[in-house]
Amino acid sequence: MAKEIIVHHIYDWSKIDEKEGFWGRIDLLQPEINFGIHRYNNNLWTSGQVGVGRIYDRNGMPIQDSGKEHILVITSNYGLDPWQMLETVMMDDEYDVYMAELAADKRFLFNIFYDQPLIRLPQNADIETDILFALSYINSCHALCKKGLKKSLIYHEENFTAKLRGKIDVNKNIKHNTARGRSDKFYCKYVDFTEDTVENRIVKAALLKCKTILNIKFKEESSVNGKINYCLNSLRHVKTMSISNTDFNTSNIGGLYSYYKPVIQQARAILSLDFHNYEIEPKGDEKRYSYTIPYAINMETLFEYYARTELKRALKNSRYRVEQYSKRFYLQKDINNSDDAEKGIHLMPFCIPDIIVYEDDKPFIVIDAKYKMSGRPDRSDSHQLLAYVLLTGASRCGFVLPGRKTEVKEMVSSRDNYLPLAPRLLRYYELLLGSKSNGEELKKVLL
Repeated sequence: MAKEIIVHHIYDWSKIDEKEGFWGRIDLLQPEINFGIHRYNNNLWTSGQVGVGRIYDRNGMPIQDSGKEHILVITSNYGLDPWQMLETVMMDDEYDVYMAELAADKRFLFNIFYDQPLIRLPQNADIETDILFALSYINSCHALCKKGLKKSLIYHEENFTAKLRGKIDVNKNIKHNTARGRSDKFYCKYVDFTEDTVENRIVKAALLKCKTILNIKFKEESSVNGKINYCLNSLRHVKTMSISNTDFNTSNIGGLYSYYKPVIQQARAILSLDFHNYEIEPKGDEKRYSYTIPYAINMETLFEYYARTELKRALKNSRYRVEQYSKRFYLQKDINNSDDAEKGIHLMPFCIPDIIVYEDDKPFIVIDAKYKMSGRPDRSDSHQLLAYVLLTGASRCGFVLPGRKTEVKEMVSSRDNYLPLAPRLLRYYELLLGSKSNGEELKKVLL
């Protein structure tokens, strides 16, 4: 049961007003449990995370006053829509690569804390948490189906004609066949495997609920629906049934099938959760609430992937292409892998810019994605970008920054006056990328 709460609406990458005393109780030694909130220059700051969740003290307990929990609702400081950005990124053909790298580095794109109690928010919170939970579950379900569904033994008895299966039940064969002069029939017992288990019924029921949620938001051709269809095909031999608490209590997800545990946990949360509910207030007024599981979205990581996806869309069907994600750009001729990178003399074996746009087979534009306010980049950011230019030989470079609308600023510099080391005329861009970008405009300006 969700507790009474005190809601605090704040922005990511912003200074926190500490006049409310509870901020002094927050655990700063483990910023990962409190949305990355940290102290900088004697001020308390949020990080590049948005989401909804409790605030924890130094003892690991939710901070509350007068029996009411303090709840943070953190939204984007730059007016970006994380739900639309997630939709865009999940449609990218490199999405699975992104997630695999994050898992290997123990980083996250989004976290959903299924083990924590629900939070009841007023209707005006306007948070599409059902979308996020559905997205998370679809990914988990897709990975489970690719790994393999659980099968259980099922015992059959059947009176076959002119064939055998398993072994003959002698007593029943005499009774049903021999005594009746049916020497052409054989009463057999055999064992088969079935995917129609209680665990798979739970998985399928939650999948269908998520499909209903996502069909409202996503286009039919999106990769999200592709994953849903893959899962439904994998679960085609599983019955569609209503799920009760008894089903969860009887499910067996230990041993060989322990990889089912997080999926079943998510399914329980999704199937038991009524995302929107109406309640009667003491005065008789009807008030709508939304229920959410605490969650966090890493906007810095999401913005980088979103920028890549939008640029790939803009360059589709042109002679330009965005380099494969995380493919190392090796700096020496005939060096194509890490083992060969130690050969010869070099400053460094490779570099990995956020985004490299190729013209044919040569680097054309090198781009660095920064989830920070538009304006003049930090000196360290500029030095990093210029190093990429010199190392790759690109003739254009720039930053992608968050903006409330998509627009491009351009600067053309000369070799003599601005960048003496540049091999040719250099064009510099600052691309402000909003949640709804204009691919054709990007293509026209950049290329």
